[in-house]
Amino acid sequence: MFGEKKAFFTVGGNASKSGLIDVLFDMQPKYLLVDEIEHLKPEYQTTLLSLMETGILSQTVHSKVRHVYLKTRIFATSNGTKKLSDPLLSRFRVMYLNKYEFSQFYEIAVKELLAEGLDKKAAGEITISVWEQLPNPNIRNCVQIGRLVKNEPDIEMAIADEIHNFKEYGMPQLTRSTDF
Repeated sequence: MFGEKKAFFTVGGNASKSGLIDVLFDMQPKYLLVDEIEHLKPEYQTTLLSLMETGILSQTVHSKVRHVYLKTRIFATSNGTKKLSDPLLSRFRVMYLNKYEFSQFYEIAVKELLAEGLDKKAAGEITISVWEQLPNPNIRNCVQIGRLVKNEPDIEMAIADEIHNFKEYGMPQLTRSTDF
């Protein structure tokens, strides 16, 4: 909850239909922020669909009905839209973000790795290795590898080993995009 009933944040995979409906009825937020909306179960998506389409939130439980008109604006993030219903998706203005350029990737990854307690040299080595060797590099790969190797005396060998494991077991179906 941010401010005084102005906004509510939830994660799609952790939201329940009754919990989401109760929050909307009780708090009547002006803004609903849903992270990873693709993990929101389809039956829960209908609640948002109805709210976005009509502004009306309605619930019937044990022969009891409650309705409220809300001016709630819904913002969501998603790693993909395949699990969202077409009607719900059509109610959003979809914006796609470009992939990181190397300089952006490097700056963010090194900052995250420094926050994890690695020194700048190790953070740089991990970031460059992930960028150059993984088929679809992301910041999470850097952090995962950083957490595993930060106490290794031979960090170069440990990074190479982890990169091999990612390639071998973690992401065999991915291919690297060439439009960087």
